[in-house]
Amino acid sequence: MKVILIGNFPTSISLYNYLSKNELLIGVCFQESNNLLSDQISWENSIQKDGYKTFSTNKQNLNKEFISWLREQAPDIVLVCGFSLKIPKDALLIPTYGFLNIHFGKLPENRGPDPLFWSIKNQEKNTAITIHQMDENWDTGKILLEHSTPIIPGETMGMLNSKMSYALSEIIEKTIRLAVSNENYKPQSLDKPHNYRFAPNLSETTIIWEEQTADDIENLVNACNPKYGGATTYYQGSSIKILEVSPVNGQVPLLGKTPGEIVHAHPQEGLFICCKYGKLLKINIISSDAGILTGNKYVHLGLRQGQSFTSQLKTPSMQV
Repeated sequence: MKVILIGNFPTSISLYNYLSKNELLIGVCFQESNNLLSDQISWENSIQKDGYKTFSTNKQNLNKEFISWLREQAPDIVLVCGFSLKIPKDALLIPTYGFLNIHFGKLPENRGPDPLFWSIKNQEKNTAITIHQMDENWDTGKILLEHSTPIIPGETMGMLNSKMSYALSEIIEKTIRLAVSNENYKPQSLDKPHNYRFAPNLSETTIIWEEQTADDIENLVNACNPKYGGATTYYQGSSIKILEVSPVNGQVPLLGKTPGEIVHAHPQEGLFICCKYGKLLKINIISSDAGILTGNKYVHLGLRQGQSFTSQLKTPSMQV
């Protein structure tokens, strides 16, 4: 079996190691980065030193040069893990057993480029690594294998992504074994929601203190870490990102406080914010123009009880 891997690293590293160790890998394809300091370039150089052929794709070379390179390699299977460009129809026909996409989400419920963000934000209890046949559309091909993965309370997107990445080495042998027979593929269920969610925009990664509960905010913060640098909020005329929070359990709901209001700010005890229904959240880690700081350290910048985090940009003079 000859396998080409189209992957984003380090997400694909366990997959790469398995294929290499078992002498299945014949080449690796990367999505070209405009950043000369990109980690992808370092990975590509490292893989070339391992003796494998590589190819960097972009929108301009995908329909000609990429197809020519793929024909030269004559793979049996192409595995795709973390690739944002649409594979041309002519390329899909080249491998003997087709292209298989490794999707970190259930299908058809979690179609789209960022399923883990939405799964965590929407407080889903579990997700799945879904391996499906690639066709001309996005995430619509027949399913070969689904590996259920629980979402642990408090888990960030980065943690969940890493956990699923490590699990790839456990399921890839079965994937390759099943891929050789069309009888093992099943059409996506028509009885489930066929959602396609785009990557979130700024409004969807911003905390809406007046509308979101403490649980909603905690899940949004976790969903935004690390890919979006944290959930966005505003303080004293500046945008900041909240990277980690903790619920305050067993607390009596506070009356007369405004969602987003700083209830307690102490350099040893920490930073506590009131949420909807009077529930408190402790702010553990913040990213701002002052750096990435603990909530305790951020208090030293002058935060005081009665001030507020807001859902929209307000200058200090606009704040009550």
